[in-house]
Amino acid sequence: MHNDLREWIERAERMGNLVRISGAHWEKEMAALAELFCHKKRLETPALLFDEIPGYKKGHRVLFHELIAPWAVALTMDFSPEYDSLIDLVKVVHRKIEGLSPVATKKVTGGPVLENIHQGKDVNLLEFPVPLFSEFDGGRYIGTSDCVIMKDPDGDWINLGTYRMQLHDEQSAGLYISPGKHGRLIRQKYFERGLPCPVAVCLGHDPLISLFAGNEVPYGTGEYELIGGVRGKPVEVIEGPETGLPIPAYADIVIEGFCFPGDNKAEGPFPEWTGYFGSSSRAEPVMRVKAVMHRNDPILTARHEIRHKSFDFRSLMRSALLWKELETAGIPEIKGVWRYEQAGTRYFNVISIKQRYYGHARQVLHVAAQTTAGAYAGRWVVVVDDDIDPANMDEVLWAMGTRCQPSMDIEFINRSRSTPLDPLCFDKEKNYYTSLALVDACIPFEQKENFPRATGATPEYIQEVSKKWSALFR
Repeated sequence: MHNDLREWIERAERMGNLVRISGAHWEKEMAALAELFCHKKRLETPALLFDEIPGYKKGHRVLFHELIAPWAVALTMDFSPEYDSLIDLVKVVHRKIEGLSPVATKKVTGGPVLENIHQGKDVNLLEFPVPLFSEFDGGRYIGTSDCVIMKDPDGDWINLGTYRMQLHDEQSAGLYISPGKHGRLIRQKYFERGLPCPVAVCLGHDPLISLFAGNEVPYGTGEYELIGGVRGKPVEVIEGPETGLPIPAYADIVIEGFCFPGDNKAEGPFPEWTGYFGSSSRAEPVMRVKAVMHRNDPILTARHEIRHKSFDFRSLMRSALLWKELETAGIPEIKGVWRYEQAGTRYFNVISIKQRYYGHARQVLHVAAQTTAGAYAGRWVVVVDDDIDPANMDEVLWAMGTRCQPSMDIEFINRSRSTPLDPLCFDKEKNYYTSLALVDACIPFEQKENFPRATGATPEYIQEVSKKWSALFR
């Protein structure tokens, strides 16, 4: 398995899944190219490594799309990229997470990230080719595929999270964290005590870190330990010279600093995962950067939130995490989970089950709607039978149209948890609620034995004929 971002890039290139681009401008052009590749290549979208960026030293690079396609997640988690369906891919990730044994970090005294250290007046965030994604952005965003590291002041818990960071000037950046997110809860603890909040941010790192930092795990769970569990060995960390926080020794770029109570500055807007600009400009806490560490020829990782993409790693991870939570709650016969990327990986969630008892489908709906993985910014939760592929919208719509009686099979939950990034909460003040529709699109349990038979050949016979006549479909 790869040890850092650079080894990951080498492997992606050997697979034919990396495109090197020289001369593209940081102002909108890199982002537009990333969008074009995503829409033209779809599930085969490659990672894009930009170099020779106008106004910047050769070797100061930006990597887009490190987790844009199924091949990238397979490479990152070290399993075969061959799969028959997206649900097969979810099953692989689910099994990895389910059997995970956390591995504690290993503290070391040195690492490649210390090849260049700038502190105090020598700090200059503008040495990196930070992208401007569009002319409508509030500014250039240095943190879009980042990993924000914080320590709970009440204990030893280290939290990793992906939160957006707007570049303000050479030595400061805005740090927006949505209400209820773990990083915001930790920062608020410091502020309530009148203390500055220490922060370290990785701006170029192993994509495995992003897989866990960018998804929901239970409060108090250490992402570093989960990452170590996937690797089968500890994440090597060094103590940050300014904050004392543990930072990955093999990161490409790390910045350190503090957020101070009451130190806010206008931040946003920014093109968010919802497919909309997440908010207008408003005052958000500022990170005052005290140290920058980076490798020679540093690589900044960037993520462009592109509408209507064919794949999002967060769909895969959030589907696997929701699956795990449903099984942990004791619900049997979960056969598949998919959280649609076209709906921001949160707004439209489908679970397939093999019905075993009266009320099974409704139990799944209500539990899924309020798990750690499922509660945040949900909108639609749909349960279907196990003959339906939850990642195939054609099949899901067929089930909803033919097995759901709206007057009986749709329930609603009001005042559930949402986010200021939700377009339906746009610029509301402290009213970040959503409602959820719970849709039972299963055959009614009492009708299972006499429900009309679906048309078409059996899956087993289709497989037999497909194998016999495979030459026709090459």
